[in-house]
Amino acid sequence: MNCMRTSLAAASLAISAATPAGAEIVASTCRLLSYNGSKTTVETFRCDFMQRGDNVMVNSAEHEFIFLAADQGEAYIRINSIPLRFTRTGEYTLEVTQAPWLR
Repeated sequence: MNCMRTSLAAASLAISAATPAGAEIVASTCRLLSYNGSKTTVETFRCDFMQRGDNVMVNSAEHEFIFLAADQGEAYIRINSIPLRFTRTGEYTLEVTQAPWLR
């Protein structure tokens, strides 16, 4: 039980370190490719991109993504391109284009 509290406290601290206090919010367009076996669904939506240090948060009305720098290469793969890509293998790829709503 104490180990679980310690893990939860560590996760809370990591997430709070990723919060956008002082970070610039950039109106963006997101494209989410969700993987479910052989089926891939694609969703495009407006989102806000925030980066503080190397930690990234992407928020929209329906979704919230947190990519901690310490997890890069282990929990997710980041590809710095246009669009910026974050992949959690077998789960999803999030593409972020830092520009207002694109159709």
